[in-house]
Amino acid sequence: MKTRDQILPRLIAGLFAVLVTLTSAPAAFAQTATSDARAVTIGPLSVVKTADLRYGNILSGPSNGTVFIDTRNGNISATGGATLAGGSVSRANFIVYGGPNQVIQVSIPGSMNVTHTNGTYTMLLNQMAIGNGNRNFGTFVRGLLGTLGIYNLTVGGRLRVNASQNSGTYTGAFTMTVIYE
Repeated sequence: MKTRDQILPRLIAGLFAVLVTLTSAPAAFAQTATSDARAVTIGPLSVVKTADLRYGNILSGPSNGTVFIDTRNGNISATGGATLAGGSVSRANFIVYGGPNQVIQVSIPGSMNVTHTNGTYTMLLNQMAIGNGNRNFGTFVRGLLGTLGIYNLTVGGRLRVNASQNSGTYTGAFTMTVIYE
């Protein structure tokens, strides 16, 4: 019995010594590294119209004519049987807001009709174009929002006035589509 009573405490003491040695030994091959985790969120795009496309007052003569608003500089001109007669004139103006330095794509239709308030008579608005500063991009532009996430755009085009066009107010709407690239 003595032997058995002596072996068990020695066995427990030996196992404890091995356990202490293994748990306190330095990891010979352990290495550590760190990494940054980053994400960038961008705000949703928004487009704000600050001015409508307005051709002012037009006199329609005995022959067809056109009235053109240049998207680059806002100049208005008339040809043929159309004569400018004052009134409020402006190219359409939009401000695009989004994430800083993001690339966007902007498009508009190339033409549309404007309709008399009575719903019967129309005029064609064509050669529509997007502008920025002193540039004319046509109906599509790929642009870069600046460091503030802002891009200014204008829209102009040619209004085809029919001979002896019925007098009255003509209106229409077009859609400018802006997407992140």
